[in-house]
Amino acid sequence: MDMNRKFFVLIAIAVLGLVGCQKDDEYTGNGIRFSVLSGTEGTKTSYGDVTGTGTAKKQRIDWTIGDQIRILCPEVSAPSTLYQDYQVTSVATAANGNSQGKIALVNANDEPLQWNATANTPHNFYAVYPSPANRVEGYEVYIGDGNIARTAIVFPEEETLIDNVTETPASSGNYIVTPDTKYLYMMAQTLGLTEEAAGTRQEVFLTFLPVSTAIEFTITNNFSSGGSMNVQEVFLNSSAPLWGVTKADFGWTGSKPVFSTPVSSETLSNADDIKKTGIVLGSDTKPLTLAYGKTLTFTFFLPANADITNLTFGITGTNNTTHEGFTRSTAISKSDGTPIVFGAFQKHFVKGILVPEGATWIVAGDVSVTPWTETSVDLDFD
Repeated sequence: MDMNRKFFVLIAIAVLGLVGCQKDDEYTGNGIRFSVLSGTEGTKTSYGDVTGTGTAKKQRIDWTIGDQIRILCPEVSAPSTLYQDYQVTSVATAANGNSQGKIALVNANDEPLQWNATANTPHNFYAVYPSPANRVEGYEVYIGDGNIARTAIVFPEEETLIDNVTETPASSGNYIVTPDTKYLYMMAQTLGLTEEAAGTRQEVFLTFLPVSTAIEFTITNNFSSGGSMNVQEVFLNSSAPLWGVTKADFGWTGSKPVFSTPVSSETLSNADDIKKTGIVLGSDTKPLTLAYGKTLTFTFFLPANADITNLTFGITGTNNTTHEGFTRSTAISKSDGTPIVFGAFQKHFVKGILVPEGATWIVAGDVSVTPWTETSVDLDFD
């Protein structure tokens, strides 16, 4: 089995704990100033370049200008919400090749997080991407009872990404769907930080790790007639929930964020209707025509509560030779027929799926599993 392991480098956010306001050389008051490494609302976080070879391959997750993060700290003296939203205002490439940028308050008139005036108070900082503000309905991150950071993370039943389909390279007949990375949830935390003397910089690295499982598919039109298809939707089925809301305490085990303690019964259930999730890629007014032998690549973001097994891939569309609609589905398994386990918090690549004109599928390859790894880099405050 081909197991070309690729690694994702997660860009860390460095938090500079400063007493200060507008300029880097002014330190007055108790405002905590945050500076980040490496995001407008329209572009959001994106996958970066692949570097290295063999088992040393890495692919970055890059910030883009306007990306918004929320930073929470239950010990701060202000604001009363105990959190504030920041956004990336500029992006550059660091000497080590990582994406880096600067952040500032989303609303310059808002009150920044403030150090607690009580000496030696340990501060616990939590951060999430994306910020819940104006993002996904039902998604929230907040400080609950007992000063515990809590989350409610939402995954969609169906996405419509018709406008995200791009012929790549141009005129090649192959298509890539840019994923909506608002579902690429990431978390970071740094615990027990105390304020240093006024005028000194204290760096706190908040390394962002994913709390979603990503599966990237590349499929090929394998119609026996050599004809084309119009792709309408791709979908997944599983024995476990693939969409819905999961609520949990903000927790960490070793190097992985986890949904440690559910705080309500409003978690992902086992109802059959949440075991299927889809992505709409074409319509009557904007068809996605895939010619014989051409490929289509797209990504699903799924809950990372547990590993995913017994996964089925499906596609609906129209045969452009017969002008008949069709739905095809196949279990995703290894070449020997055994099920594949899609590990939580990882990105997986599924290649070699040949979409048939009839009912018989040919899955020509295996799945390569790609763990996410992290790094951290300093940035400046805007």
